[in-house]
Amino acid sequence: MVTYYDDDIYPVSRITAGAIGEAGQRIFILQARIDGEIVSWVIEKEQALALGRNLPKLLADIRAEYPELEEPLVAAEPNLILSEPLEPKFRVGSIGLGYDRLHDLVVLTLQDADAGDVVEFPEDETADDTVQVFTTRGQALLLSRQAEAVVAAGRPLCPNCGEPIDDFGHFCLTSFRRRWNGSDYLQ
Repeated sequence: MVTYYDDDIYPVSRITAGAIGEAGQRIFILQARIDGEIVSWVIEKEQALALGRNLPKLLADIRAEYPELEEPLVAAEPNLILSEPLEPKFRVGSIGLGYDRLHDLVVLTLQDADAGDVVEFPEDETADDTVQVFTTRGQALLLSRQAEAVVAAGRPLCPNCGEPIDDFGHFCLTSFRRRWNGSDYLQ
């Protein structure tokens, strides 16, 4: 559900995902340009992967529910590189995805990992530990592609267990062994 405090809802002018650091020790960043200001948040690799996979599903659901909508507009050669400054507002604990039909915008609700589980907004202000980021459908599509590319640029995943494979190799149990051990094992 989208929460409004006024009718002046505008999409970000730019949104992207990226990673800094060496493979295996990367920090994933979600970044947006909001009212001319660059705002960044730290996200987990799994959250970037989830954005890459779930945004296209959300967009497909939107097209199915509202067939009168045009295809999302996407920039031909978007600049999706992270911009300075890279000073994150907070580490994201959860990301909610939604759609605002009134304004035809995709909504990402970012909650601070250090915040409590229950989010209650006072009537005239938003909580500092929760942010709603509004994007166009085209921006959401580009974000999903960028998030997938950023995750794929890291260490390859083991086809057996799904864990990352390091330069020095990888140890994993076969799927039969994981089931036999109750899926609790150390790497």
